[in-house]
Amino acid sequence: MAVLGGCAVRKETIPEGRTVLRVWSMWAGDEEKVFQGVVDHYNRVQDKVYLVNLGAVEDTKILRAVVAGAPPDFFTLREPGYLAPLAANNALLPLDDWFRESGLREADFVPAALEQGRYNGKLYSMPYLLDAQALFYNPDHFRRAGIPPNQPPRTLEQMLDYARRLTVQSPSGAIQTLGMRPPDLIYIIGAFGGQFVDPATGMPTADHPTNLEAARYYRALIEAMGPGKEVQAFTMSFGNEQGTNNPFFLGKISMMLNGQWNPYWFQKYAPHVPYEVAPVPYPARAPHLKKPTWIGQNMFCIPRESKHPREAWAFFVWMQSEAAQLLFAETMHGIPNMRRVLKHPQLRTVRRPDEVWKRGYAKFLDLVDSPNARFFPITPIATLYLHELYTAEDYLLSGNKTPEQALRDVQQRVMAEYRRWV
Repeated sequence: MAVLGGCAVRKETIPEGRTVLRVWSMWAGDEEKVFQGVVDHYNRVQDKVYLVNLGAVEDTKILRAVVAGAPPDFFTLREPGYLAPLAANNALLPLDDWFRESGLREADFVPAALEQGRYNGKLYSMPYLLDAQALFYNPDHFRRAGIPPNQPPRTLEQMLDYARRLTVQSPSGAIQTLGMRPPDLIYIIGAFGGQFVDPATGMPTADHPTNLEAARYYRALIEAMGPGKEVQAFTMSFGNEQGTNNPFFLGKISMMLNGQWNPYWFQKYAPHVPYEVAPVPYPARAPHLKKPTWIGQNMFCIPRESKHPREAWAFFVWMQSEAAQLLFAETMHGIPNMRRVLKHPQLRTVRRPDEVWKRGYAKFLDLVDSPNARFFPITPIATLYLHELYTAEDYLLSGNKTPEQALRDVQQRVMAEYRRWV
């Protein structure tokens, strides 16, 4: 075995004359096998480089390698919050010039895809598929509660009412089914059209009035289903989402905000559990915010000390091709970041019984390009900021802090960190 910068490969597997290109990727298990399939395909369709993938690499290992001056040729970031600190410390190659030279056009991308890769106006990462959020609901639970199964909540106010009506308690008052799995607070802020940073200054605005409105709604949503501590205790019993113990599969929840990978999980782990997919509801007062969603992405970066940055960029360009987008989307169940691929029949047509998942997945293809798609801003304080927002979410869920207290505390903590960067 020959050790090439931490990647063990057989010498004889590398065709003679090719440049070895090392990638460290975040995926493990079945997902690592899927990305390895992409790598193998790329190695077959061109004859200049040989891509070697080391999977299941944590972001912290990548950061240590970058600091030590021994990174791979390119890598993925699981946590987008690391992008801005790496860029601010001149650890990543800006990609704008190569992007212009490549012939790629910004108009061909889902807008959020490229925007998530920018810091201070420069492009530092390229996407390879997106994630998005939608509303999943159980139509049988709707019928039981007297709600027409073909009428999902359109507004957040309706969602709150449905959550109340769908919650089932035992004669003793114990929760048996939760009408709505408590969503991430950031998704609710996004649906309200909230603001995490000042667009002109980059200063954090955790306690922005719209964010506060969203936090109050979040608290009301919990209270509609029961005392916060009881709701919190009930959610603590939930099993692993990726498997047969998913609380939706077990009938413990009636609605949830979740991502496009779920239709495949339904097919694999719970083919007899009914579900429907609908857009995330919007505030009744703001119809212009219809079809909100929350976007994440698979983020690929080139470190400044990459030995083969041009070859890495060539792979990035190939990732945007229709063939590459379809290859990864069909197997990883992510959403193409190239607009033209969103309409491709290969991702929408159920041709075999094992492709039933595409019926639910296709609805995400229609949502991801929404003008109301949101994502967390790229800022050096993103990791701390998100941590504090999730802590605030816990306080809102339990009722141990008011919405005003929770967001004020977030603002104070992230503002102190922000001052270190300006």
